[in-house]
Amino acid sequence: MRDQYRKLGFTVLCLTLLVATGLLGAPRELAGVVGVGPAVLQLTVISIAAWISGLDLLFTGPEAQRATLLGAAFLILPVALFALWFGYGPPEFADHAQNTLRYLTLIIDTASIGIGFVLIQDGLGEAGERTFSKLSLAMILIATPLYLVWAALLMEAHRAALAEMPWARGPWIQWLMAMSDILLFFAGIATYLAGASLALAFARVGWIGPRTAWTLVGVTLVALVSLVLRGIEFPDPAIVFAQGYSIPGWIAGIPAVPWLIPCILGLILIRRAAVNSMRPPAQSA
Repeated sequence: MRDQYRKLGFTVLCLTLLVATGLLGAPRELAGVVGVGPAVLQLTVISIAAWISGLDLLFTGPEAQRATLLGAAFLILPVALFALWFGYGPPEFADHAQNTLRYLTLIIDTASIGIGFVLIQDGLGEAGERTFSKLSLAMILIATPLYLVWAALLMEAHRAALAEMPWARGPWIQWLMAMSDILLFFAGIATYLAGASLALAFARVGWIGPRTAWTLVGVTLVALVSLVLRGIEFPDPAIVFAQGYSIPGWIAGIPAVPWLIPCILGLILIRRAAVNSMRPPAQSA
């Protein structure tokens, strides 16, 4: 009965995270009508479902499991916070106040992903994996500061535009946008490599099966190649959708997309902890 309860919570958690991601493209007019209600509802459901799914073991499970579970929570947090952007759409279709909140949230998300990768290192090390886990940590430690600087630059740019500062309409803004594209490009590459390495680390210690691992690695590599083929500059959506072949690279370069694989791995950790908690303790000889 307890396991069925956890399975239901996990299913709700996965579905709600999918809904939060899908509603990023909700029309702005709809977002204005319903206000903050969807964000509050989604975050509440996600929090309760995550707790039921296995995060309650943060306080009752074995010590070795707690850091890993906390890391899993940090890995899924960025996707959960997508709920705050209900109806925002791409930055070019949002107002300055919305974009300021967007980039502030992205700063929190970036820190969350980095913390999550660090916290699960001990669990992987205790399980005997010290190669791909270290590679994933190295990659995320490269990506995190790049994302932080990128988000901080754009948050200031939108804040300046909101305050109608003169420099926000001059040549400096063009230079800043070009620099932000460079930072975002390399942060995305490093994050994709971190996600693929972490999936392989999970497979080596038996936390996921080889088929699941290689599926995640394959999806990550396709996204990585699409991003590289797109190039450093983040393209204008109007141009992208007029040239269908450039859509994969545009999607792969959306700041939050590289965090989806770590989120999936975080969900796997939560479910794994729940399943392990249902097993009877080993009898000593």
